[in-house]
Amino acid sequence: MHLIRGKSIEEISEQDLLSLIENKTPESKFIEYKLTLPGNSDKNKKEFLADVSSFSNAAGGHIIFGISAKGGIPQKLVGLENIDPDSEILRLDNILRDAIAPRLPGVGIKSIPLSNRGPAFINRIPRSWISPHMVIYGGSSKFYSRNSAGKYQLDVFELRTAFAATSVESNRIREFHINRIGKIVAGETPIAIEKGPRIVLHIIPLGVFESRINYDLTEMQLSENRQHLAPIDASYGSNFRFNFDGVLTFERPDHSKPATNYFQLFRNGIIESACTTLFTYRTDTPAIPSDGFEEELVKALSRYLSLYSELEVEPPVFIMLSLLGVSGFALPYKRNDYFDIQLNMIDRNDLIVPEIFVEDLSQPPEQIIRPAFDAVWNAAGLLNSPYYDSDGNWNTRRRG
Repeated sequence: MHLIRGKSIEEISEQDLLSLIENKTPESKFIEYKLTLPGNSDKNKKEFLADVSSFSNAAGGHIIFGISAKGGIPQKLVGLENIDPDSEILRLDNILRDAIAPRLPGVGIKSIPLSNRGPAFINRIPRSWISPHMVIYGGSSKFYSRNSAGKYQLDVFELRTAFAATSVESNRIREFHINRIGKIVAGETPIAIEKGPRIVLHIIPLGVFESRINYDLTEMQLSENRQHLAPIDASYGSNFRFNFDGVLTFERPDHSKPATNYFQLFRNGIIESACTTLFTYRTDTPAIPSDGFEEELVKALSRYLSLYSELEVEPPVFIMLSLLGVSGFALPYKRNDYFDIQLNMIDRNDLIVPEIFVEDLSQPPEQIIRPAFDAVWNAAGLLNSPYYDSDGNWNTRRRG
């Protein structure tokens, strides 16, 4: 394994690149050296796209620009002269965005300042869990992967295998989700929680089972990290403890009773949070305060995406929302609608909302989770969430 694979792209420095030369780290399935950046000719762009997609369709890796090599062995860090780093990063990003399908998630490009010469560039390509990716530039429609000898074009049999592997992983995630929901319904939760209706949010990175990743969760116990660990309808990760699966936080206002909500972070990066507090029984018709429901889920998702950023969890991820035991609950438009005779009733006991597939975790959380909100409102008889305007802006204080 080469020396830069265990570092974030932001941590990689000139010294790391010099270490590749000192250690004579050869080109391999995981790393390739280039003297210059790809040019703007069709041939150069196709070569760049083939290189990047081949890493993504294999095990991921790095392309380093501004380093000379002989026989695959790095020789000298020469840098790249007379370039505007920001403009070049934007140019390369644009090439990748428009010419590979499906779009590559998680690719990073960074300029690395060098002593007494122009910068080097490093292009980090994570393994994709939605592969295979196809180069679609200039009439091309080719799939590439990599082995120890470099990139090569996939044949029909390899393509079938690649597509099947993606489907198998997606099915394993769905099976895990259904199994977890079954355990929650049966009361087999990380901490005993109140009986009755529950809102459950799962976030599951694609590839989590095949990759066998285990994150170091030691620093999660620090107070400055605990805001990321708050359950739904909470602001802080109280009652922190390590458990067999990872780390757990929960709220239990009355210590003689079960907890009201919890947050479970699994060591492989899966998040599960359950909540019993976003329900009201102020009238004969039990209800879910819809504005508070959406607000608390948006805040929770924002926390959990920030946590993924801290842990450097790579997208894409599945986001799965479930409402359990909610048959007969109304979904009033606003809190002061509790006594409105036109309350919309949820039409089934358990709402297992279709999963949301997210490739870009930097999107606003209220936009990411909108399809789930719309599905819940569908179950209550409305077309979609009333808290988004015609331009898609979300505001729980609006009235339509």
